[in-house]
Amino acid sequence: MTLSDHEYLQINQALFSVVNAYHSRSTLEQKDALSPLNVSERGVILVLGQLGPINLHRLAAVMQVSAGPVSQYVQRLVIKKLVEKDQDQADRRNWWLHLTPAGESAYAETVKGAVLYTHDFLKTLDEAEQHLLCDLLLKVSRNLGYTW
Repeated sequence: MTLSDHEYLQINQALFSVVNAYHSRSTLEQKDALSPLNVSERGVILVLGQLGPINLHRLAAVMQVSAGPVSQYVQRLVIKKLVEKDQDQADRRNWWLHLTPAGESAYAETVKGAVLYTHDFLKTLDEAEQHLLCDLLLKVSRNLGYTW
């Protein structure tokens, strides 16, 4: 049976609430951190930690953000000494991005924080519900083109 328009609206509102809560908590944590990183910078670190080294074009494609903003995020991370850019010797127009040792630490910190926050966030669901939600969210996100 197909969902009603009201049920689709409820899903939309629930997703908005989840995204807003995540963003608000991340913003608060950013203000409290010794080495503040915003949500976008943490997103870059997560992708580089999982897929690096990659070039800017691939990074932007994976994050589904245009290259301009991603380039700005990367530049801030280079200044913070969390990311390095190495010029491709075969194609000097291409630069490979990878995490520095400090970036690897930021990646581990980001993963740990994400796991703790998500665990806390999902504590109202039993184990079977958590597994089901994981499967459903992965299916939806892959359908939207997110592959990391």
